[in-house]
Amino acid sequence: MPSQTEFLIIDGETLSYEKIFEYIENPHLQVALSIEAINRVNHYRSAVDQWLVDEKKVIYGVTTGLGKLKDFVVDERNQNEFQRKILLSHAVGLGPDFPEQVVRLAMLLRANVFARGNSGVRIEFIERILQLLNKGVYPCVPQIGSLGVGDLQPMAHIGLCLIGAPEGKARFRGDKGISPDILAKAQIVPITFEMTAKEALSLIDGSTMVLAASIYAYYQAQQLCKIADMAAALNIEATRGEMNALDPRIHEVNNLQSEQDTARILREFLEGSQWTTDEGRKRLGELKPRVQDAVSIRSTAQVHGAIKDVLQYIQSILDREMNASKDNPLIFFDGVNFESLSGGNYHGAHLSYALDFMGIVITDLAVISERRSARLLDPFMSYGLPTNLVAKAGLNTGFALVHANATAMVGEIRILATPASVGSIPAKGNQEDHNSMAMGAVRKLMHMIELAQQVLAIELLVAAQAIDLISENMQGLCMGKGTFAIHRWIRLSIEPMWEDRFILPDLEKMIEFVKSGQILGQFPPYNMKKIAR
Repeated sequence: MPSQTEFLIIDGETLSYEKIFEYIENPHLQVALSIEAINRVNHYRSAVDQWLVDEKKVIYGVTTGLGKLKDFVVDERNQNEFQRKILLSHAVGLGPDFPEQVVRLAMLLRANVFARGNSGVRIEFIERILQLLNKGVYPCVPQIGSLGVGDLQPMAHIGLCLIGAPEGKARFRGDKGISPDILAKAQIVPITFEMTAKEALSLIDGSTMVLAASIYAYYQAQQLCKIADMAAALNIEATRGEMNALDPRIHEVNNLQSEQDTARILREFLEGSQWTTDEGRKRLGELKPRVQDAVSIRSTAQVHGAIKDVLQYIQSILDREMNASKDNPLIFFDGVNFESLSGGNYHGAHLSYALDFMGIVITDLAVISERRSARLLDPFMSYGLPTNLVAKAGLNTGFALVHANATAMVGEIRILATPASVGSIPAKGNQEDHNSMAMGAVRKLMHMIELAQQVLAIELLVAAQAIDLISENMQGLCMGKGTFAIHRWIRLSIEPMWEDRFILPDLEKMIEFVKSGQILGQFPPYNMKKIAR
């Protein structure tokens, strides 16, 4: 049995990004409900049970059909069948499956919403979700279908697995199959599970899958920002950049804390660098003071800081969303009576806007990285680095085509940066006549992040190559403590390229270091003073 320290306790009110981060990082963390949440869920569920026997009570999705079928009555005796049919009719998603990590987050988030009580589900239903989650059973959830006003299609696929329906598919320890077989492999008994009144609707209502994917994208974006700082510092070292641009006085008067933090991080990476001095610049023929670098170098702290500032705003949205009652209808208790109210809390407008905003700043992160990389391949812009970063030009092409990938990917990212949130299209007989389109927003954002990861990997690879090409010229001069450590770590796995060779495997290795976050694990938490030469 796991120890108490390996549990994440959820109560519908205190889930935070820090706890989510821990959950992402620790796949063995178990989830359980707090005692207060259990009592609250049971209390609110009692109202649903009472309403079911009250023939005069009309509650959307409980005693009525769904959508335009809201005027049709559903009898109490048909509730179990109704739940199953809701799942079967809605589980029509298409496209590739979401990554397991996103599905895992979605199940956690929906259980947390239910812990608030307002959804009116049974405690047994929440425990069923946690049972699959804690056993490592992850439903296969297609990405296409949701319009961002409740993730009806994707969450219905999760529902089929929860009830053990053969129409559902799931994964367990690398195996994929129909849910009864997967549940049996995970030793989940009973394999079948019946949902009761309101539970199927409560599961699929709310933009849970979008939120899960948004949180995971945000997690990756945070990593990207840190890696971008590393790449920029290595680039500044390679181009013997002018350090005055990182003077804290400049950033203090600009009144943006995230910019000040970024400048400090860059200074720590470059602390002790003699390459970025007049003496270092003279080694490649610069006899006059540099004065200042191009904008992509000189304003790195300002741009990266602004991107981080936007991400902080987006985190505030995600923090609120993960502890909100996202359902319809919702149940309320005034201390004496229960009341059911229909509304629109399932709408994903907040998320859609945030996702589009995140896409915009990720685009600029890739743009400025590509510009910094481009400078390294041009002898004029790099102040004397060899053309295309190859020792013997002409016979060898060098890194021109490696960098062309970054140019191509920035072009794609710019196309994907077009906002999805402004593209509402009515659906379902105009009952849903305004849709957030948040699923489209998060799907393209996930692709944008993947492309940006590759762009940054290219900057790291070419900056490391640039350093190798001029290291002989720089003999007797120290690199920065952090940049020296980064370069050394890269060279433990990837050799410099003195003459043309098949470089793709090295590029793919560098991309994996970025995508996995492995490179970040070498330099926590960006305090370069702790890194010995």
